[in-house]
Amino acid sequence: MESTTIEEFHADLQSWKHELSSIKQEIRHFEHELEDMASKRLPRAFLAQIEHFQNLFICQKEVIDTLRHDLPDSRQKVEDTYNVIRSVKRETQNPLLERMETFRKLFHDVKNEFKHFSSTSTPQLATG
Repeated sequence: MESTTIEEFHADLQSWKHELSSIKQEIRHFEHELEDMASKRLPRAFLAQIEHFQNLFICQKEVIDTLRHDLPDSRQKVEDTYNVIRSVKRETQNPLLERMETFRKLFHDVKNEFKHFSSTSTPQLATG
């Protein structure tokens, strides 16, 4: 959704900051699940998958940190960023919104992949 006023842009920024914080918490939860899995005796293939997800989550947290850093905090920075985006507005959306949407899609894919892995490996973990 494209912000049409500075107030809408500021509200979008606040919403994105909250969303990024929530996703980071969700990743921490997933990392704890991985730790629990890794503490069990597992076949090598499962250990490789656990490492795969650990690496994915590290990358996701780095993207969150970068995005969060690039979202302006002070009123002046919000205004400056809003004005820059409006002055160089392209046919498409603003770059911050594009980055948020790309991150959402990628995280959604990682999350689904992890949920599938954890749900299909859980019965095997109990017997492993």
